[in-house]
Amino acid sequence: MKDEKKGLHRPVYECTVCAKEIPWEGGRLRLICDEAACHGERKTPSPIQVREGDGHDRIALLEASRRFFSSTQLHAFGEVFPLAHTSFLVAEFAGERAGFLSYSLHFPKQDEVAIVLMAVLPGFQGRGVGRALEGALEAFCRPKEMHRILIASTNDNIPGLYFYQRLGYRFKSLSVGEAETALVDHGMPGARGFGGIPIRDELVLVKDLARHP
Repeated sequence: MKDEKKGLHRPVYECTVCAKEIPWEGGRLRLICDEAACHGERKTPSPIQVREGDGHDRIALLEASRRFFSSTQLHAFGEVFPLAHTSFLVAEFAGERAGFLSYSLHFPKQDEVAIVLMAVLPGFQGRGVGRALEGALEAFCRPKEMHRILIASTNDNIPGLYFYQRLGYRFKSLSVGEAETALVDHGMPGARGFGGIPIRDELVLVKDLARHP
């Protein structure tokens, strides 16, 4: 049995071919074209609804965070965010909780908002859930005169970095060794993430809302 303290062995992705759930280390990327037949079988499209999370949703959020990151205290932007207290959105697909987006308003600056966690559960990935969550956050931020959205990622999170850039996020900064240090604090030194890549650095991406009306 794998050492649970290394974390990140829980299933967090879904195979696009056989729909088997796979853990961080088991993930692999492949090149495919835009033909629908090449993307594998998908559930019938269903409306995605995004709403603010309530107390019952928070229990599910914490469970999802443990599943994805082995913790409910997330390190990002040089801070520690307890998900038991952060604001968050919930996406529902066909009446089921499909994903979560936790955020911190007016952080790190007054006119900015930081995404603390974005997680789409296996079985719902590739169906627009992540895009719906991010879009709902944008719609929430604009009337509040938030000018930028930031998100932090680790160096191994190749699928996430691909996804964020397709949504218009650009690289802002690199903190070498930041993620490695956070893992030590979590009691998981040397943990590996997507595809077995060592988790070492933190990358911050930013989206300027004025450039994406």
